[in-house]
Amino acid sequence: MMKVISIEPLTRVEGHGRVDLHVQDGRLQRVQLALLEAPRLFEGLVRNRSLQEIPALVCRICSICSAVHRIAAATALENALQLTIPPLAVKIRELLLLGGHIESHALHLFCLIYPDLRAAESILTLLAQGEPSLKAGLELKRLGNRIQEVAGGRAIHPVNIEVGGIVAAPHPPALQALLAEIEAMQGQLDGMLQPFRVGCYPPAAPVIAPRLTVAVSAQFTLQGDSLSLPDGRILPADAYPGLLKERSLPWSNAKSPSTEIFFTGALARQEAHHKLQGREYAPGVAGIHANNVAQADELIWALERSRTLILDLLAMSGAETGSVPVPMRAGTGTAVIEAPRGILIHHYVVDDRGKIVTADIVTPTAINQRGIEAQLLADLKDTPEADLNESAQRIVRAFDPCISCAVHILKV
Repeated sequence: MMKVISIEPLTRVEGHGRVDLHVQDGRLQRVQLALLEAPRLFEGLVRNRSLQEIPALVCRICSICSAVHRIAAATALENALQLTIPPLAVKIRELLLLGGHIESHALHLFCLIYPDLRAAESILTLLAQGEPSLKAGLELKRLGNRIQEVAGGRAIHPVNIEVGGIVAAPHPPALQALLAEIEAMQGQLDGMLQPFRVGCYPPAAPVIAPRLTVAVSAQFTLQGDSLSLPDGRILPADAYPGLLKERSLPWSNAKSPSTEIFFTGALARQEAHHKLQGREYAPGVAGIHANNVAQADELIWALERSRTLILDLLAMSGAETGSVPVPMRAGTGTAVIEAPRGILIHHYVVDDRGKIVTADIVTPTAINQRGIEAQLLADLKDTPEADLNESAQRIVRAFDPCISCAVHILKV
């Protein structure tokens, strides 16, 4: 007889979710991941609004991911209007994006994953024990917020990004202070991240979903204008609907790809980058848990890239323009960008009055939803029933889902 083991709530993830494990004769037969955060209907909210309002509205989808949503929205609308923003704006937006990645990865690794590696119930237990790596990890998270504050105007829901560029460049003294903080953090980063490379991870099946990333050149980056598939195909950004074929699921408040399953995130990015260089990414950790190692590797890169950008900004004359005029004309634009958890897509149709006709936003966790289910089934098929709860939660955590982002899209 089939029985259902429901794991609710999922703990130490962003948002509210449930996993239903369908077990027959002691063996796992089927998995359903339900993303239960209440839908907020952002795609309907932005219709008939002025395009200038959109970045500030959609960044409210999620406070953790607010910077990347604001950048993606502005970029998609600029593509619709065929605008090219100034180099100063490009650098400041990238710095803001990196701050978001640093803050998000540090939050995931030190607050959500680290307790598993120390067999602790939560971060509060470890803080009470005075765990030194955890304190340093929280300082790293704070630094990510500080970068967002300097580049974006504030740490959450940045205000410095607008369609056409940026509002203002950061003051040089603020950049110099931020540079000193970054360089001080770089000196201790390797030691802080070592627990995630040698941690006690459970045995795991290989990640089975095909990887989906932003197509990039040999230089590692988070931004591009096309999608890369593991079979070598490169698709333009606006081809995403035919690739993903999203559908609503009766048990979840988020849409999901209807045909193929995909995996997007830090591990997919590292694998794609190493493949471009003719090397294999070897994190030393099995299965989806290698995503934690990939995030640690990205933190090292993100701090160094932030340092480079700040030096570039300090070398500028101060007379550079940060924005271009925004015309009111009809157009259609799509942006693909690597959010901390993977591919984020924003798509808008604008009329000749500068009003939004239609909008579509696809988030990493929505893309990963079916892949998470498939990975749970692969990893847990021989797991004793008594161990299913803990093992399932660790697998879901390794994907680093952002459920608040995923559920913005359901139409009711």
